[in-house]
Amino acid sequence: MYGWLTNTGIKFVIVIDMEGRPTSATDSRNSAIVGLRDADLKPAFRALQSAYIGLLRNPFYDPDHHSPSVANAERRLGSTQITSRRFINEVERIGSAWFPGVTAI
Repeated sequence: MYGWLTNTGIKFVIVIDMEGRPTSATDSRNSAIVGLRDADLKPAFRALQSAYIGLLRNPFYDPDHHSPSVANAERRLGSTQITSRRFINEVERIGSAWFPGVTAI
């Protein structure tokens, strides 16, 4: 699990399942190295942040409606999950395009 905190307080989390990943010759030589480097994840986090900014630019999207703290204060029941199809498709595209070592997504 890797996290990214923007200067505006927005938190992004990327969960990576490395268990079923095939290893290359380089990986087997460096078997003592566990996890990913910061540089491996920066392109994915930047792409996620850009996708989120695109979501916020939508005049019909209300970020307060999806805030858990606002939902708790209003005693609102139900999901605070983002349901924008465009945003979900972009996140899926980022997840499919990312791999360790990619420089831009």
